[in-house]
Amino acid sequence: MNFSRLVVPLLSMWFFGNLYEQVVWNPQLLADPRPGSLVGVFAAGSPIYYYLPWGPLAAVLAVVTRAPRPALGCLAASVALKILLITQINPVFRDPAVSRDTVHDHAVVWAFGNGLVVVTVAAAILLVQRAQRRSASPV
Repeated sequence: MNFSRLVVPLLSMWFFGNLYEQVVWNPQLLADPRPGSLVGVFAAGSPIYYYLPWGPLAAVLAVVTRAPRPALGCLAASVALKILLITQINPVFRDPAVSRDTVHDHAVVWAFGNGLVVVTVAAAILLVQRAQRRSASPV
């Protein structure tokens, strides 16, 4: 099986999951910053079941299948940003004891950080696709 063909679909799943967060979930949180409103990590509706695993898996496959260095750089940046957001910002959203202002401020940080994730994943997809087209076209 040619694993390089799985990189773009897996990255696309991760891209659209992050895009959904950016255009649906985060604006709702900004409009109504309720402390403790984020579902638990393993609760129904958690991103861990729907799209979160696909980004790291796609990044590993991109390395194994020797994706171009610029694409790998974009993936490294997106994974690092997402790890920071998940470990540093998400716990604030789950904490019912924080203030609405704190939730709002962290939602702003999340919006910018996740926006960068969306952009870097999109760039990685385009760079991988371009490399695949170049390798498939006759010289």
